[in-house]
Amino acid sequence: MERPALVVPVIHYNKVNIDGVNVFYREAGPADAPVLLLLHGFPTSSHMFRNLIPLLADRYRVIAPDYPGYGQSDSPDRSGFDYTFDNLADVIEKLTVALDLTKYSMYVMDYGAPIGYRLALKHPERVQALIVQNGNAYTEGLAAFWDPIKSLDKREALAHLVTLELTKFQYTDGVSDTSRISPDNWVVDQALLDRPGNREIQLDQG
Repeated sequence: MERPALVVPVIHYNKVNIDGVNVFYREAGPADAPVLLLLHGFPTSSHMFRNLIPLLADRYRVIAPDYPGYGQSDSPDRSGFDYTFDNLADVIEKLTVALDLTKYSMYVMDYGAPIGYRLALKHPERVQALIVQNGNAYTEGLAAFWDPIKSLDKREALAHLVTLELTKFQYTDGVSDTSRISPDNWVVDQALLDRPGNREIQLDQG
């Protein structure tokens, strides 16, 4: 019996200029399919979805952007760009308008949650579904781990979060067999975190 042909979805890698900032995004799937917006977490980028996108692209038009300061998007100087969740949500909202995404579902993870929640609050009529991973929206969800960042000197308390040790920890913590986790994950993330000026950008968001 002949094996069915393996269809590998084509992923496109593009940028859109949003108010002078080039915002990178990955896109795959039929143009007329339901839209699924993938919003990444810290310390990574749309790179975290590289294996998921092909699994979804047969049924959805998948859009996975990098926020300014992350991945392949521009990192404008923090003196002229506010690295706040409010502003990042505005950028992603303008990206959805530029791509004519009038209806979409969102998969939000970590930092993607406060960005996605803001989109949903501003335009609930556009959001068809929410899939949430590690996206707390309540005080009880912020465990004792986060107590140091509630201090007045939270910038220094957060500084260790951009180190290789912590980047690797985010992939391996609780994993019984770490040989199943590709080291490419933290190598790629850390290389982007280590770009000149990026440490301060990350601490601005804390």
